[in-house]
Amino acid sequence: MGYVSVEQGDHLFWLGRYVERVCLTLHYLEELYDVLLDSDSSAYKQFCDRLNIPNVYADDMDFITHYQWDKNNPDSLYSNLSRAYDNGLVLRNIISTPALSYIQMSLDLMEEGAKTGAYALLNQQVVDYLLAFWGILDEKVGTKHKRSLIKAGRYLERLDMQLRLGADWEELEITLGKLIRRLEGSGININKDKLEALTYLIESQKGDDISRLQALSLIGELVEP
Repeated sequence: MGYVSVEQGDHLFWLGRYVERVCLTLHYLEELYDVLLDSDSSAYKQFCDRLNIPNVYADDMDFITHYQWDKNNPDSLYSNLSRAYDNGLVLRNIISTPALSYIQMSLDLMEEGAKTGAYALLNQQVVDYLLAFWGILDEKVGTKHKRSLIKAGRYLERLDMQLRLGADWEELEITLGKLIRRLEGSGININKDKLEALTYLIESQKGDDISRLQALSLIGELVEP
């Protein structure tokens, strides 16, 4: 299986979370930008509320610019991808230099976007690079245990965001299945009672907001120190 220190395991897990956070957020932003530009310029406020991030933006255009590329905004996509890079940097020998380079190229594109404002085209290129990052991990990360650690973080982040942003319950069930498989191979300490309760909530597919809030609470307590 190969030895993985506690510190390395933490970096692998959070690398997966941060990369997925950026990749999935860009997917949701594509639809949100259409709403902002065509029908409801205040729709970003609900987006911030659902993700539990402070609404520090003056208007929709301020949101589009600073939520994506502002290095000084801790909630920006650039800041989150920078955290992914920092985790990946200390894992270079595990994930490989080519995999890390896809994150670096994505950061470079975001810096270009901050200068040019060409967010629509550059966002798609960032997504393409991050998808390439996920693809190369399967080739370069040598053990199932290490891959599972990264992808446990990936699918935990995906499930959290899907719950917050209103994904349908069938989609949530698919993500939960992927998460459980990766958790089983990761060696992460899991609260089994919380996982059982989360599984019941999602598989019962009640579909109400209370169930979503309960599921989010369980996700927050799922991984134990």
